[in-house]
Amino acid sequence: MKIQKSSQGQGLVEYALIAALIISGVLVTLELTGYTVREAYCRAAEGLGSANACATEKVYCEDDFSSADNWTSQYGNWTNPEGQLCTSRGAKSYNNCSESMSTNEDYTIKIDGAQLDTGNGYGVFFRGTEMGERTNGYIVQYDPGWRGGSIIMRKWVNGRELPPFATKRMPGYDWHGEPHDMQLNVEGDTFTFSLDGEEVLVGQDDTYTEGGVGLRSWNGTEVCFDNISISELARNAGGE
Repeated sequence: MKIQKSSQGQGLVEYALIAALIISGVLVTLELTGYTVREAYCRAAEGLGSANACATEKVYCEDDFSSADNWTSQYGNWTNPEGQLCTSRGAKSYNNCSESMSTNEDYTIKIDGAQLDTGNGYGVFFRGTEMGERTNGYIVQYDPGWRGGSIIMRKWVNGRELPPFATKRMPGYDWHGEPHDMQLNVEGDTFTFSLDGEEVLVGQDDTYTEGGVGLRSWNGTEVCFDNISISELARNAGGE
């Protein structure tokens, strides 16, 4: 019995060594052929019928603010110190590549590291058209100056902003001096805004169905942004 158990133990060790050699050989082969383990997994999963196993979101526009060349200002000045887009007063600007998105009705906007240091807030335009003095579209505002501090959504018609159609009051929230990540899902007539991964506000309006993205600030606001991306709709935006 002792001899048999010893033989069984030795067999397991040999199997483990053989498996390790096989795995090492596969990894070397993948490296030599230019494939990653993830790519190999994705191809295998797709071969077994899982078409979305490694699906990635299509990015329409992305800007790390290494320069401000991708933005056209209607008024005010934006600068890009240390790879950020910043303004220290009221300003309004549009993302140039997003103006070509008229056929993409639904999309997700992600903004990383948005930090308001002083002032009453800033906004992110979406589904914006006639991007100039006669702006049409929507805006979601990070707005400590609105009724004690709120996240709000407004509609713009011919360059005029209307009263909010959706409001989330956040009294006592620390609005200044900390970077925040934002995500806005624009889907049909429903707009879902998340702040640092938490769903904050859902608004609905069916006036505008397409258009691009912009930024706005007011009242001597000092604000900087680290990164912005506009991609195909992320279905789980509110739950990340």
